[in-house]
Amino acid sequence: MPLQKRRIVIIGAGIFGTAMAYHMASPQTNIVLIESGSAPACGVTGRAFGWINTVHGRPGSESHALWQKAVRDYPALIQDLPEIRSFSRGGSLLWHASTQETEHLLTTRRDAGETVELVDRAAISRLEPHLRHIPETAVFSADDIAIDPIRLATTLLSTARRRGATVRFDETVSSIETANGHVTGVQTSTGLIETDCVVLAAGRGTDVLAKQLGIDLGMILSPALLLRYACQQPFIRHILDGPRVEVRQSLDNTVFIAESWHADMEEPPSLIGARFLSVLVDEFDIPSPLSLIRAEIGHRPTFHDNLPRIGFVPEVEGLYLATGHPGLILAPYLARLATRDILHGDMPDVPNVTTNNDPLPHKI
Repeated sequence: MPLQKRRIVIIGAGIFGTAMAYHMASPQTNIVLIESGSAPACGVTGRAFGWINTVHGRPGSESHALWQKAVRDYPALIQDLPEIRSFSRGGSLLWHASTQETEHLLTTRRDAGETVELVDRAAISRLEPHLRHIPETAVFSADDIAIDPIRLATTLLSTARRRGATVRFDETVSSIETANGHVTGVQTSTGLIETDCVVLAAGRGTDVLAKQLGIDLGMILSPALLLRYACQQPFIRHILDGPRVEVRQSLDNTVFIAESWHADMEEPPSLIGARFLSVLVDEFDIPSPLSLIRAEIGHRPTFHDNLPRIGFVPEVEGLYLATGHPGLILAPYLARLATRDILHGDMPDVPNVTTNNDPLPHKI
């Protein structure tokens, strides 16, 4: 008699949810992924800049070490899913206002074990021939990856579906049902789904559903602005991060700018997008006109220690957390480790799984 399949409901079709579905879907599992939107990456994942890197981490910290592992794991994902190459490209150039600051960045990244090199004006000009104001030096990282977050989530989910996962779009979760401290099901807008395990991967919605169960995750929402511009021709070859702008251009020629956002900012996102048009025109020889498509704010789920929350929640048996920032960098790697944890009891060897002593989710 065949063994009963493990019933697992994943809530959220962002990068964490789709990566979990991709790794867990198999003939031995019954995976149901629920998404309130009409497509993958409708939330914060779809508003991510798409830079797979470690430059924004603090060398020596647990979070930075985790980012390094995740970035080094990305080539294996691309090897397994070669179609990712059609919507990704490699390499980044970073520089600061002074040569001294740029050289310090190089030293810091090299000391952290990263493969980077210092390039001069001639090399920068060859790498980015449309750049107007060429710095004296820049740090070139060939291992960094620019990737389309929406297409990545879609690819992961499509593969999961081919492996047997069920995906239910336009369906909202109202509650997680429990009995005697154990998950029993998920109540949605279409009815009850009975399950043995629930993976909370819904970004900011994870915090809402956890609080319904009396669990405070300590989640902090960190807003960021993503600007998209239409362009007919390519003029940026790599991810560029300079004093004035953090920008990349995708293979379909869409231009992306990442910008910080604060709740007390007086300018609306659309005006900021219009203002950055002049920055782009000043920084680059642009071969065709640019037009602002969208200016969107993404609310990134973060925690005070800059670490994700991955693992079973002690208070509710069968409830699993999969959330944190930067999700696009971490999710494919952590979802692979989490799959071993859920299916085989092999707890991931990463900092701050929920069974660690500090910090833990706690009862409200």
